[in-house]
Amino acid sequence: MIIEGHRSKWMFVKIWTSVSFHILKRHKNPVKFYKIIKGAVGIKKKYAKEKKYHNKFALVDGRVFFNCNNAGWPAKHFYRIIDLESRKTLYNDVTNLENLRMVQLAFTKKCPLNCEHCYEGEELNKKETLSVEDKNKIVKKLQNAGIPVIHFGGGDPMAKIDDVIEILNSAEKKSDFWVFTSGFNLNNKNAKRLKEAGLTGVSIGLDHHDSDLHNKFRRNNKAFSWAMEGAKSAVNNGLVVTFTICLTRDFTSKENLYSYLELAQRMGVSFVQLLEPRAVGNYAGQDVQLLPEQSTVVDDFFLKVNRDSEYKDMPIVLHPGYHQRRSGCSAAGFKYLYIDTDGYMSSCPFCRNRKTHILDSDHESNIDEMKAEGCDLIKELEKENELVNV
Repeated sequence: MIIEGHRSKWMFVKIWTSVSFHILKRHKNPVKFYKIIKGAVGIKKKYAKEKKYHNKFALVDGRVFFNCNNAGWPAKHFYRIIDLESRKTLYNDVTNLENLRMVQLAFTKKCPLNCEHCYEGEELNKKETLSVEDKNKIVKKLQNAGIPVIHFGGGDPMAKIDDVIEILNSAEKKSDFWVFTSGFNLNNKNAKRLKEAGLTGVSIGLDHHDSDLHNKFRRNNKAFSWAMEGAKSAVNNGLVVTFTICLTRDFTSKENLYSYLELAQRMGVSFVQLLEPRAVGNYAGQDVQLLPEQSTVVDDFFLKVNRDSEYKDMPIVLHPGYHQRRSGCSAAGFKYLYIDTDGYMSSCPFCRNRKTHILDSDHESNIDEMKAEGCDLIKELEKENELVNV
């Protein structure tokens, strides 16, 4: 269910009231409370420079979700970010690993597809180097650091569903877990198993509303039917569902974007995530970045469907590139970290600056290096802006 209008405002009041009580319970000091709230307001202003662009929430299985990259409310780990910002405001004693909001672990090299855009294309279906025990250790380390959201990517984790369920059953119930999948193997039985093991949601890669064009992009004539069955099964079993699309130049038009959103609504999807292509993996060495006029179309679409009452019942649209160009990249070890299929840390799936293994002890200095190196895409955009200004 999409919550909007007066209901969303009332829900926002409830959430902020619970946050305020949480802070007061933790600190029991009105001066500290004021400092923390003032800091939170400052952060909000920093990341909301434009006019209001989001007035909807998703209600799934009794929990409220702002997007697919933050923990849902209510949950104890929802307040993790509040506690982190409180510590930074009052004591400035937060480690690099603790400061992360979300970590994506490339769970497996196995995948039944070889999609046109796959950023792990060179690693697909090679011999696994991480055992189930290794992955359990990684998840435990992340949870000990208080990471509130952990994504399993790939490859396709659904090709190793028994391993996923084993790890979910072993994990503590203090993180939201998501699976990134093509929809392969995500039938009703497996969706139920995942939900019972503690999975929060699934992000299904769907790259076109047209079945034939999606199948062509995914290089498999079953890909579209997998995605549809997967979405239906996940929704029916109380999992949060996101459709994630790689916005190619061929796809990106106003007509295609709205047709895609309508399909997502029909399938009961909560979120649509728009990702821009990068020249890595199977796209390495290719000119795939969206044209400036296409980026404008995507930005306008993102703002309109989240703001306008005409689209109040539509899924919430997420567009990381929009914020990245205006507020900087939140990956590169600042709020997000990528762990590849061999267990090594990188800034993100696209900025491949491979660092130490996540289970090694020098992760803190390596995250410092990521922060210093920054985001490759932001550097490219800055160069483009310099040339335009000249």
